Amino acid sequence: MLEFRPLQWQDKEIFTRYYSDSPVHYAEYSFFCLWAWRHAYPIEIAFSKQNLLWFRSGGVIPGMFGPLGNWRDNNINWDNELSQFERGSVIYDVPADLKNLLDSRENLRFLNDRDQHEYIYSSKDLISLKGKAFAHKRNRVRAFLDGYEWDYFPIKREDFDSIMEFQEKWRIHRDATLNQDEADSLLDEDEAIKEALNHWDEFNFIGGLIKIEDKIIAYTIAQELDEQNLDVCFEKAFAEYAGSYQAINYLFLKNLPKTYLYINREEDMGEPGLREAKLSYNPVLMLEKYQLEIL
Repeated sequence: MLEFRPLQWQDKEIFTRYYSDSPVHYAEYSFFCLWAWRHAYPIEIAFSKQNLLWFRSGGVIPGMFGPLGNWRDNNINWDNELSQFERGSVIYDVPADLKNLLDSRENLRFLNDRDQHEYIYSSKDLISLKGKAFAHKRNRVRAFLDGYEWDYFPIKREDFDSIMEFQEKWRIHRDATLNQDEADSLLDEDEAIKEALNHWDEFNFIGGLIKIEDKIIAYTIAQELDEQNLDVCFEKAFAEYAGSYQAINYLFLKNLPKTYLYINREEDMGEPGLREAKLSYNPVLMLEKYQLEIL
């Protein structure tokens, strides 16, 4: 049976190796994402004898997840691997290709978990904003660029305090329209943002911010998932500046020091407004996630 233990900072190197070996790189399961949200969602990990890494989460939404590692390896005996889980066990966020690999087994049932699909965009599309499909975004960006006296800067260490001051103002403004659970979730996000700033160099983050009258009105923090994919971890703006969200997205990607083919903007968690916003940017791919139930 699998032997689970709490995720530790010292696991970063080995965890990242298993993550890199995985055929699918979900933004949600980079080491940073699991580490940064560990207070709200405590993580335990376990290594199987077939060179796969499984993990489970406690906290608000408990569950079993994984695996990480090269699950396409033909030498893996899946009957043995899955025998480590009891009947009735549910494993969340199983990639579509792994589902197809296991689909013929009669003792497994799969459910497409649309709320957890990750949105993948062409970076070229988001920078050029060409064509009818991006007309609205293009107009919003132009309205911001022409309507305000703004400056764009890459995030530097001396900006960290100002970013957290911005974040507190942004959160307090949002709190007025949220229920208690939603407000608590924003506090958890604040802790994750602090983790990003505290470990900026260890994760090689890339960030950008917009200032108006020397005050931050928008920022983005992102991390590289692999050579082709960049994950936008956090993106905030004061919405009273018309087009600010579209502008920070555009300016950040336009000023990246390195070119990525794809931008991962993570899942919508079933929130109608967030889903509408993410779809409006015309994703080129959805990274599907399935729930696997062992019968």
